[in-house]
Amino acid sequence: MDTIILNMSPKGNSKKSNSKIICEEFVRCMEKPCEIINIANSNLEQTSQYITDFDNIIFALPLYIHAMPGIMMEFIEYLSPSNTKNQSMGFIIQAGFIESAQGKYVERYFELLAKKLDYKYLGTVFKGEAAAIYMFPRMFKKVLSKFNELGKLYEQTHSFDEEIVLDLGRPYELSKFKAHLYQLLCDIGLNNIGWHRMLKKNGAYKKRLDTPFL
Repeated sequence: MDTIILNMSPKGNSKKSNSKIICEEFVRCMEKPCEIINIANSNLEQTSQYITDFDNIIFALPLYIHAMPGIMMEFIEYLSPSNTKNQSMGFIIQAGFIESAQGKYVERYFELLAKKLDYKYLGTVFKGEAAAIYMFPRMFKKVLSKFNELGKLYEQTHSFDEEIVLDLGRPYELSKFKAHLYQLLCDIGLNNIGWHRMLKKNGAYKKRLDTPFL
């Protein structure tokens, strides 16, 4: 069964695309790696026609404050119903926020989308706290190995391994203790250290409190 993976990140083929990194890790140890298309670098209408011949389609995308990228919203408009009604559709989401609960609404939407297009729903894999994967790949070695294992098992079963999906999705929600701890870190400003360093590097630190749209 042929599977195609669509990287829906607006960053496309950039080395800074976490979705691209996850896609490549997903197929790295497959005997016959799936084809990966970076949607940002393609003609959306032509690509939507090309993927109709594949048995399975997997969308990989970032989640921006509970919302999918605009390029994916646009691509969805080009999608056609399944030719055979035996085709499948699945989704892999990576996001900066820690809790995977942030993806529950878009996950429900994806399930309904697959149903509307007469595709079988493979499920949605969600990994939070993933914004820094491209910056610190060694720190995320364990996470990437999980995606690697997920891909190897997918090649054998053409389904997402439930145990790995659950593992990647932890935590679903923060405990009260952790929520209070993170709030404390925010209150004393420790959460801004990395952000402020980036602002200084780009000469924007003094403008961090500007409100141009007001």
